[in-house]
Amino acid sequence: MCKEKLGVVAFDMDGVLVKCKSSWEYLHESVGSAQIVHQYRYRDMFVRGQISYIEWMKRDLEAILQVKKGKIGKKEIEYIFSKVEIEDYAQEVVSFIKSLGILTAIVSAGIDVLAERVARELGIDIVYANKLLFDETGYLRPNGIGVVNPLKKDVILMDISRQHKVPLNKFMFVGDSEWDLTAFKVVKYPVYYVKSDTINELSRIRKYVSNIIIIRSLKDLNNIIKTICLK
Repeated sequence: MCKEKLGVVAFDMDGVLVKCKSSWEYLHESVGSAQIVHQYRYRDMFVRGQISYIEWMKRDLEAILQVKKGKIGKKEIEYIFSKVEIEDYAQEVVSFIKSLGILTAIVSAGIDVLAERVARELGIDIVYANKLLFDETGYLRPNGIGVVNPLKKDVILMDISRQHKVPLNKFMFVGDSEWDLTAFKVVKYPVYYVKSDTINELSRIRKYVSNIIIIRSLKDLNNIIKTICLK
């Protein structure tokens, strides 16, 4: 069985398994809070170490609630994310991986509402994504649970490795940006999904991850995995 050489294939979600680049950005654009988060540059503040990831998440949620006058329900958020398109060939690739007895996972700093939907539709085994919280009446709370720090995805992969007793030298991680560097560094098979708007990051990623595998379509994964299994 291939799982003797490859036990887990983990995917970033945004830009990899779905066509939207950021589930947070997609939600902001959908509800009208994008201008607020761009104005205050919460992302840049996090990158510079001025705020924690939990604080960044809290400020994003407060911006959403501000434009929604304090109320947005879980059903509305689920409806918004129901419009996000699954990436081409994602179902085919996940089904192929699972047919080999290999575990599949989502490790995403995106939003759990979308991650859970994607996992259900594709049949993905393990999901790690940042969790929105809702009150007893189903309305969004101004705080959430920071499950995946985008700069510490390696921590999540190590946790999956411990829980499922699969060493990291039997892991593949499929990502599409520099946010995935920590994940790329700890797995044996790091895969970078190159798109036209991310190709400029490739040289920087190669600087830190010399064994990076390049794909330009998810369907390329099938042949890569077959090659690994036949080694």
